[in-house]
Amino acid sequence: MDPLKTAICIHAQSADLKFLNRVRNRIEKVLRSQVRSFRLDTHESNSYAMGALKSSVEGVVVIMAHGGADYLRGGEYSNRETGQSYEVERFIKRDQMDVLSGKVIFCMSCDSNELAEAALEAGAIAFVGFDEIPFDRFDAAGEAIGGHVLVKHCQEKLIAPAIIAALERFFSGRATLDEAVEFLKLWIAKSAVAYVRKYTKVKERREVAALFLKVRSGIRYHGPLGIRFQLEPTEE
Repeated sequence: MDPLKTAICIHAQSADLKFLNRVRNRIEKVLRSQVRSFRLDTHESNSYAMGALKSSVEGVVVIMAHGGADYLRGGEYSNRETGQSYEVERFIKRDQMDVLSGKVIFCMSCDSNELAEAALEAGAIAFVGFDEIPFDRFDAAGEAIGGHVLVKHCQEKLIAPAIIAALERFFSGRATLDEAVEFLKLWIAKSAVAYVRKYTKVKERREVAALFLKVRSGIRYHGPLGIRFQLEPTEE
């Protein structure tokens, strides 16, 4: 197939996904006019993003959100008049995968691998999914119990740079999408070792590295090999 030339970036806004702002900002800087970027932080923004998916017929879709085996969540937002907080529980459900038809998907969300088959059956060209993205520790009730250092280091020093490196490699044309996924796995393995060696004074460093490696074990590429992206030349 011909190289892809357009992209949509969808970033659900919530307190524990702010560290992915770096990823979204980098995508916007690299792709410039070739990307439409959506921050899901109001009810309307969720609708606009869905409209963009429905109206586009091809390209790459990068999704960064919370989710489960049957859905991807939207963003969190507050009503300016009442101050009440809301969350769009279901941005895309399994039975809505047709909005991804004709597109290549990079879906950074917990259990997104469970949506890959449905997306491909609905017409998606390829799908990069994840199992768990454990940037925190949780108790039996599902409450976050990780310390500040553990969470901050796992999110900002490891996960965000890894995703940026892989996506930039793909969007710059230096690697096909499947090659970028393999590069991501290699980056994680090397970075986990380097992190443990560097941050000797961080008592949770081995736990941080273990959580990072758990991300690596769940990354899956679904679809044909050899998909490329082509950047438009910059004006001199």
